[in-house]
Amino acid sequence: MLFTVFGLGDSAYERFCWASKKLVRRLLSLGAKLFVEACHADEQERFGYETALMPWMEKLFESLLEMMPLPDGLEILPASQIPAPRAGLAFVKDENPRPLLPVEPVTKYHEATLLINKRITTDGWYQDVRHLQFHFEDPVTWNPGDIAVLHPHTHPDDVQALLERFGWIGRADVPIRLSRTSTTGHAIPSHVLDHPTTLREIFTSVLDISCVPRKAFFEWLVHFTSDSLEKEKFEEFTSLSEEGQDDLYQYTHRVRRTILEVLQDFRHVSIPLEYIFDVFPLIRARQFSIASSSRYPMVPLHPTTNSSSSQQDKDETDPVQNGQLSDGKKEKEGVYLDLCVAIVTYRTKLKAPRRGLCTTWLSNLNPPLLDLSSPFPTNQETNGDTNEKQSPETNNPLRIRVGIRRGALRLPPRPKPPQSSLKGDVIAGVQIETSNEKENNACTPVICIGPGTGVAPMRAIIQERITRDETDNTLYFGCRSSSQDYHYAREWEAHAQAGDLTFSVAFSRDQPEGERKVYVQDLIERDSARIWELVGKRNAWVYISGASNKMPAAVKAAIRQAAITEGGLSESEADTYVGKMEWEGRLFEECWS
Repeated sequence: MLFTVFGLGDSAYERFCWASKKLVRRLLSLGAKLFVEACHADEQERFGYETALMPWMEKLFESLLEMMPLPDGLEILPASQIPAPRAGLAFVKDENPRPLLPVEPVTKYHEATLLINKRITTDGWYQDVRHLQFHFEDPVTWNPGDIAVLHPHTHPDDVQALLERFGWIGRADVPIRLSRTSTTGHAIPSHVLDHPTTLREIFTSVLDISCVPRKAFFEWLVHFTSDSLEKEKFEEFTSLSEEGQDDLYQYTHRVRRTILEVLQDFRHVSIPLEYIFDVFPLIRARQFSIASSSRYPMVPLHPTTNSSSSQQDKDETDPVQNGQLSDGKKEKEGVYLDLCVAIVTYRTKLKAPRRGLCTTWLSNLNPPLLDLSSPFPTNQETNGDTNEKQSPETNNPLRIRVGIRRGALRLPPRPKPPQSSLKGDVIAGVQIETSNEKENNACTPVICIGPGTGVAPMRAIIQERITRDETDNTLYFGCRSSSQDYHYAREWEAHAQAGDLTFSVAFSRDQPEGERKVYVQDLIERDSARIWELVGKRNAWVYISGASNKMPAAVKAAIRQAAITEGGLSESEADTYVGKMEWEGRLFEECWS
């Protein structure tokens, strides 16, 4: 058997391209042979996976042509020939356009009301972190570690700029129907086909004009510019020459220039409407770790002011655990889903600040302040990051489609009730356990390590465990400042006072000048005796969540060190022990770059 493999990975993760490397090793061990050297692409390269893909594809096609020459009469199409468009587009003035509802595989969608979009870091802090709360009227359930799937929209100003750039304003809101005309290339999303829509809606919710363009984008622009200098530049960008690669990197990736900005720079590009699904990439759904348990009696958070600069205002956004709001109103019936999201904003050499597509969309969603005593909540003022009053049209609840996808995280199995001759009392046919039985029903301890927004799935785990009367929970949280970005501080303190949580916090920038910064892994090293008591003697499960930088590896190193110093294991035995924890599912990572 002949084979080759192109693996997609990110070297920021400890197990870079683990699956593709394992597949290659396994096939080779079974006697298969590589006809093209396997490639394991790294998203950390300057062009992401495309850095390795293009040279690898050239070798692949050369090898395939040697092994399986084209039949007589067939030849490879020249690069100058424009492929047929994948979509047909027809204007239909007598139909009413409908909103496009994108779908993702293995994802269940529900309609939710956005109740809260609140900044939980102080004004002026370098990072804008939001607590978002959604309300479902249906009995929606999920498990800790499950994922919320959101489909962002491009900002209306950017959509308007693109429509004006190509002279499509006059037809932007005329109903159209799309059909598939070619089966080659990327598939057109099914929710777009055979539904009346508009160009404005397509560029708002389907096609991405806010991302950094890849090489394939410029390969199409070669065909659609009328200027010879622009064509020469596009051909240079798409070549494999070192000079062309450097020019493309400097122009796009280094400064994070968007597709819209590229099209505004190259004024002689004119893209035919029927080719928009070939030229523009699709807007990707965004996934966020759910930061709450569907079984936890969560009370909606209702800030009474638009300011978030004071600690008092931050405290107003902390959940109340008694089933009532601060003014005594009962919580609204239904299920509440929380997210903890960092708004992506950064600067490059370009004049305009760079902002993430999805987080820009989220930060501009301004739900009304809700009066829960009314069956139809009304708007009083915004609580996003603008001070404008919402128009009367926005008095209705802000509805958003939220998808829920199964995550990989699992909780320890619940302990089986002990077999006892003491049956306790029976009331209305229900067995009531005795106090001795409850004391013996010990749960497996969990240790949660979640600095920054990595605390989101940890919050869901802790809430879920509390609903199950499993109180042996430990949290290590990390942030820069106790007064600036200490997420959910009051909640952790309340859980600790109730005996449901043991927690420690590393404030990495609060140390006196000249002293070593403290991170979550330092706290674990400090608590090595307790860590080994939980992990080595009581089989605790460990969860790590956050940025995939040095933190996950450092946390595991601290656990290994506890196994050595407190458990008496050798270095190799400690490595084996931590590896076994991962293999058994007792050590779980949910990290991102």
